[in-house]
Amino acid sequence: MLRRLLLVIVTSAALMLSAGIGVLAADWPFLHRLWQLVPEGNGWRATAPPPRESFGGPATAFFPLAAPAARTIDAAALAQAEARAAADDSEALLVLHRGEVQLERYWQGLTRETRYPVRGFSRALLGLAYGRALADGRIDSLDARVDRWLEEWQGEERGAITLRQLLWNVSGLGARPLDDWMALLGREGRLQFGTRSARAALSFRLAHEPGTHFAPSAVDAQLLGLVLERATGESYPHFIAQALWQPIGAGPADLRLDRRGGTAAMFDGLRATPGDLLRLGAFLAAEGVVGGRPLWPPGWTLELARGSAPNPHHGLDARGLDDGGVMLAGDGCALWAWPREQLVVLRLGPATAGWDSGVLPALLRGALH
Repeated sequence: MLRRLLLVIVTSAALMLSAGIGVLAADWPFLHRLWQLVPEGNGWRATAPPPRESFGGPATAFFPLAAPAARTIDAAALAQAEARAAADDSEALLVLHRGEVQLERYWQGLTRETRYPVRGFSRALLGLAYGRALADGRIDSLDARVDRWLEEWQGEERGAITLRQLLWNVSGLGARPLDDWMALLGREGRLQFGTRSARAALSFRLAHEPGTHFAPSAVDAQLLGLVLERATGESYPHFIAQALWQPIGAGPADLRLDRRGGTAAMFDGLRATPGDLLRLGAFLAAEGVVGGRPLWPPGWTLELARGSAPNPHHGLDARGLDDGGVMLAGDGCALWAWPREQLVVLRLGPATAGWDSGVLPALLRGALH
């Protein structure tokens, strides 16, 4: 009897050890990344460089610089905007009006051609990308259910979430902040730092009825990118290159991947130059028209800014501004564009304690000649 009990104990221990070794081996790349994280603000920063995928080609000629006597924004206002940006620890401030650069200022070693990690601003590309997908017929409606492309969710409540709800950040999917080790080891950590981000995104569960609760989260952005890849048959970086980057004449950029040859981080993985981000703003100010050809449906710039019932001020991963303008923002980086005035303002840098996203655009718009 005792011998049998010892055999059961030894066998159980061996099985548990084997299972533990198997889990550790399977999750080792993820666990190794967690070990390399360091605290940064309210989040975490990886100390080891992740794999990245470059896209885009040679940049076209940049916008002309307005001569001091020909500037269309008051010089005193430009100087005040520059001083305010410097006080807010900005790393770049660029102002474009009627196709001419009114102000181009860099700090902390940044240049026009430096690839800058825009982090949370990355997700703003999704609203633009879906405008292109609609224009090309790759997506026929933002009100389509996601289970049309996410077969894993067919026959369940999550499948009824719409593309518009994901873009509005009202999907209802529950996501915890990455402020403790339990979240880091859970699906939130695996989405941010794991090697199977698509599988992690598909594992999130509903915490609220879709369409009733506004909560920006990385999972909404990642699912939108996954749908685009399945709808177009292209990787997200390749689609962005073909649909946006090359048409606007932008140069090389890159996106972080969850592993070599893997899936891009749609929610915070973009690195792009200040010059190309200004080109993106000019594209918005032109309401999606390049060389006389509209690249997205009529009125899409306004549609980007139209908010939801839970949050009327937050559009399709964009924000509406006065007089038909639109703002793309995230983690302190901000791009403002007004088609009526043909005005574009780009600010790069962290969201410091005194950072107010309304100050710079109000100052500059009020000083237009």
